[in-house]
Amino acid sequence: MKLYRHWVERSCEIAGTTFRFRDGSNVSAAEAEAKIDRRVELLRRTEGRDLSVEESDAVHESLLDIGGRRADGGYESAICEEILEEPDARNAVTRNRYGAEVLNSEDTCFLDVDEVRRPWTAGETLFRWAVPAAVFAAVSTGLAKGVPALRAALGFSSEVHGWLFPSVFLGLVCALPFAARAGLRKPPASDDPEATLLAKVRALAEMPAWRGVAARVYRTAAGFRVLVQADGLLPRFDCPPFRELERTLGADARYVCLCNAQGCWRARLTPKPERVGLKRPPRETRFPRAPEAEPAFAAWLDGYRKASEGFAVCEPVATVGRFVENGVVRLHDERTRCGSGLPLA
Repeated sequence: MKLYRHWVERSCEIAGTTFRFRDGSNVSAAEAEAKIDRRVELLRRTEGRDLSVEESDAVHESLLDIGGRRADGGYESAICEEILEEPDARNAVTRNRYGAEVLNSEDTCFLDVDEVRRPWTAGETLFRWAVPAAVFAAVSTGLAKGVPALRAALGFSSEVHGWLFPSVFLGLVCALPFAARAGLRKPPASDDPEATLLAKVRALAEMPAWRGVAARVYRTAAGFRVLVQADGLLPRFDCPPFRELERTLGADARYVCLCNAQGCWRARLTPKPERVGLKRPPRETRFPRAPEAEPAFAAWLDGYRKASEGFAVCEPVATVGRFVENGVVRLHDERTRCGSGLPLA
């Protein structure tokens, strides 16, 4: 998780085009300015040059290196949000671009599940694959037995070994687009999403590979949030347990990509402005704000806090396994007004 306390934005013209640069630092605004200077200098050195693919890749790598490289050689996107609170070294509360408070955590796994899908039934599975099977059967049978002239034009002999394999091959080729479409179809949405999701979580907890896993399921305005406690979870695509977990529970794909890019899980703690009857903050007040934009943002924030008083972000549904009520869980439940009975927003 990469969070900076000092952020700087600046516009620069390079080769007749205006670029907007933004960078951060945990030391000072001057260090953030210096990083922007290095980026601008690097790009200006390429001005007017026709770069090869290798040179272009080298410039790209250098630009990323200025922002910092992880110990494993990968990169994380810096979270450009105002830091409000840091409960410990691996957790921080920030304010996102539309003004809501967000918990960023490196050690507590949150998953957003906005659309709960049930498994395919046996009948649905058969029906789903019926079309590619029928296309394969029709094409291969037609070539093998029903279209002698076509067999002859393609050079198939009348002997079995002369027409069997080509006809099967062409049948598979013709059926492939239909098979791909059937394979990519998502399972149908559940008629009882809460029960379906709970069944998935409980089934996961019973698997030998997930022995000791614990979870708490919350209902949100758009779906569900699952807080998972298990060993070996990291918010990255190169973590097999995390990939298995998010696929099994059907986590929102965009949320999972965000976790990987930023190196942390995120859980919104306060309502979305539009759900409490407010517009998002004016664009000119977004972080990092210019000093002259502070009064306008303070006025918006005061209205947002008052409008949010009658709403909660989530409510508990069920707890599975030996769930631990640690500091991060208590902070999440308190700030989201979990269990207050208020309308969700």
